[in-house]
Amino acid sequence: MMRGGSGTPWPSIGIVVLAMGLCAPAAAADSPGPEGNGIRFSGFGTLGVVHAEAPDGWGFRRDINQPANGGGTRFDIDSRIGLQVNYAPVAQFELVGQVVATRRAPYAKAIDSIEWAFVAYRPNADFTVRVGRVNLDQFLLSDYHNVGFAYLFARPPVEFYGSLPSALDGADIARAWNVGGTQWRAKAYVGRAYSGDLSADARTNVRPIFGFVVSREADGLLLRAGLSRATLVDVAPALRPLLGGLSGLAAVPVASVAAEADALRYRLDGSGTRVTFASIGLSYEWQDWQVTSELTRAAGHRSATFSAGYVGLGRRFGPVTVFGIASRIHTPNLPVATPDWEAALTPVLGAAGAQQAQLLGAAAASAANHIGANQQTLSLGAHWDIQPRLGLKVQWDHVRIGANGGRLWSNATLEPGHAEVASVALVFVF
Repeated sequence: MMRGGSGTPWPSIGIVVLAMGLCAPAAAADSPGPEGNGIRFSGFGTLGVVHAEAPDGWGFRRDINQPANGGGTRFDIDSRIGLQVNYAPVAQFELVGQVVATRRAPYAKAIDSIEWAFVAYRPNADFTVRVGRVNLDQFLLSDYHNVGFAYLFARPPVEFYGSLPSALDGADIARAWNVGGTQWRAKAYVGRAYSGDLSADARTNVRPIFGFVVSREADGLLLRAGLSRATLVDVAPALRPLLGGLSGLAAVPVASVAAEADALRYRLDGSGTRVTFASIGLSYEWQDWQVTSELTRAAGHRSATFSAGYVGLGRRFGPVTVFGIASRIHTPNLPVATPDWEAALTPVLGAAGAQQAQLLGAAAASAANHIGANQQTLSLGAHWDIQPRLGLKVQWDHVRIGANGGRLWSNATLEPGHAEVASVALVFVF
């Protein structure tokens, strides 16, 4: 198996071949179906370099699925290559597979490299049903967040997309219709996904997810609104020992300590609880101008509650588009105070036991505060269309991170900080 930097595995060629094999039987590769369009291969890639000046030891990431790093200059933040195969044996059916090779975190699974693996059925031009691994199509960039050539920025805004799941194992059904030159589209979906920081043992299952999204497009203006509901099935494995200790303290015969321990346990343990995601987005193109903006709000268990948004503006000058972005994410109800249990528990547990309980409480409060993401970024950049299938991007980000708000970074402390991030990326499709 090929390996990237720091010993972290890259997807093997075998995974790529397997995904293509699932989606395109070899016997049909040379001849299309009688009414289909046969088999089509395509791909995309980004070769990027990122340099981050951040608090000592903090590592910049484009999303929390990426491995931890120590900052500085990196070639594995944005770099990736994707292969896609579409096979249509007949007009109504299509099989689609997409594999993305990039450096992944140690707790990622091999199947995470497969972004899409689904069968689509189109009984007519207006209806589409997809079953398998599909994109979670609630957000504007959901369909092509890995395809750097498809959007202006160096990467999808980290504050908005950095902690959102992107793939859904399940099914969706979409209907499109036209009214007076306005194109409408509605989609409902159901399935399961995963979430959590994969640089640590913090992967959690999210199921079921079910939702609905509607979009309207006319005269260069695209509007999209979505609503989804998800259930957090389990808790991150790294938190289980901590939760076990808090459950034990919730049974001690000291009412104040028991209540605080139980409150901390509930704050960290979202298993079995529900979260609602509401989002709106718009993209508008007018002559040489382009505006893109999205807002989302996640409400439910405190470990998964946040609000995020961004607005981006671009202006084309011949083959070069200059752009700016402002983005922000906020987690409410922070910080969580460290409990003071040692004095109250010493008569009950003894000095050593009370000290251990105090350390447990401090660790629980720290874990709750590390869940928070509170930061805002101002970005400036340019995208040069070198050729119809080749582009070059440069971007500078000024990032301000609030106290207890460094979740999107690796190795972040609870202190506030700021960072400067410079990015250069060569993007292409083939």
